[in-house]
Amino acid sequence: MTPDVVIIGGGVAGLSCGCYLQMNGYRTEILEMNDGPGGLCVAWDRGAYRFDGCLRWLVGTNPNTFFYRIWHELGGISGREIHDQHEFLRVEGRGGEVLRVTADLDALARDCKQLSPSDASRIDALVRASRRCASLDAPEKAMELMNIFDKMRMVRQYLPMLWTVGSWMRRPVSKYAAGYHSPFLREVVLALAGHPRMSSLVLVMVLGWRSRRNAGSIVGGSRVFTEGVAARYQQLGGVFRFNAPVASITVENDRATGVRCADGTSIPAGTVVSCADAHNTIYNMLGGRYLTRQVRHLYGKCEVFPGLLQASFGIGITFPEAPHGLSFPIAAPLKVDDVTSHDRLEVGIFGADSGLCPEGKTIMLVRMFSRFEYWSRLRDNSPADYTEAKDKLLRDLVGILDRRFPGLAADVEESDLATPATFARFTGNWQGSFQGWLPTPRSLGHRLPRSLPGLKNFYLGGHWVDPGGGLPQAALSGRYIAQMVCARDGRKFSTSVA
Repeated sequence: MTPDVVIIGGGVAGLSCGCYLQMNGYRTEILEMNDGPGGLCVAWDRGAYRFDGCLRWLVGTNPNTFFYRIWHELGGISGREIHDQHEFLRVEGRGGEVLRVTADLDALARDCKQLSPSDASRIDALVRASRRCASLDAPEKAMELMNIFDKMRMVRQYLPMLWTVGSWMRRPVSKYAAGYHSPFLREVVLALAGHPRMSSLVLVMVLGWRSRRNAGSIVGGSRVFTEGVAARYQQLGGVFRFNAPVASITVENDRATGVRCADGTSIPAGTVVSCADAHNTIYNMLGGRYLTRQVRHLYGKCEVFPGLLQASFGIGITFPEAPHGLSFPIAAPLKVDDVTSHDRLEVGIFGADSGLCPEGKTIMLVRMFSRFEYWSRLRDNSPADYTEAKDKLLRDLVGILDRRFPGLAADVEESDLATPATFARFTGNWQGSFQGWLPTPRSLGHRLPRSLPGLKNFYLGGHWVDPGGGLPQAALSGRYIAQMVCARDGRKFSTSVA
């Protein structure tokens, strides 16, 4: 049957949109370019190991939060075992300093002050801000649908934290970290935030989520999470079409009427939702016909998450004393492309309790930012050099890990390197960005529109629509679009739990 709504992209945003539309009586079909759902929420098997490309932790594992309800509506964590890591990151310094970053903000403040008493006031301010923002949840209704009373209720809800959010949002992490007297605590701050140009609000939110036990890890990782949401979509009556990349969106009289796939297949629909890469959607599928000043500003002025390298290692022994996450300095900078070097590694360490490897074995994942252009050009122009560059980087990383964990190199059973070009090839994301816009002070507060002026029956979703990215924002994006479609058609939006 002809779908009421065709959804481009079977990642978390597309799955979410499909589930919520099906809950509200719409017939939907999801078109996915790959042979299975998930998009960037993906894992791949290498021998006895499952290397996870996405889920280290998930916002929304506290039962008293809005996102927890969303995950249960979508079936993502229903019946899944969730681990809360008390110590979620251990940071080591060049001078032998060690800080165990835990969910206990009082303990974290005490340990930081012991390391640097002169930074006490700065540490206290960070802890206060993290506590104040720990309960921050997304609005349940799309902003486009809010009336004056909805907005007044939202302001009342967020009033206690508005000043904190505003003041921390405007400061880059690098500038905030520079205010610490202790060089080691500067490194800790940067390790926690993830990128020096991010807004400091990211640091506050990460600590706040952790303190509220709202950032647990799912046993089984991305694969079981995606399988749960995909199964929920099919149980609701949704239809998948895999290996179906979309070439263009059909438009008649400024009204979206369906899509044309790369193989020439035309699929008519009353409404089209694209949860695929937004740049490809706007500039290619729609031919750049509905550009707005807002769209031009974002693509011309705002920074995207840099390309990501993920090195994955399956190791035939265990490391009982190793933390779940470890950030440590390395002896000499590691060059990862033609201009980028790193002098510190962050390693995710997973044992059998993660559901990703058998008993007696360990997975270590190393993620680093790198230039998309370098890896893309190398892959396209010189495949042999591309392969050699990957192999060399893996060898270098094994050597570094072996120095930190003596004897590790002899027990590496599987290894794999995903480059920014890998992410682009499998997801089509612009510039290989795995999480959309980088949440800098410039980009926070700006987003792509969910509908394009002048084009009816079309909606845009996914992590490019809301800076910050990640699975929660993707799922929320799909939910908001379903609300907007229901409002357009005069239907009352409703949900159910898996």
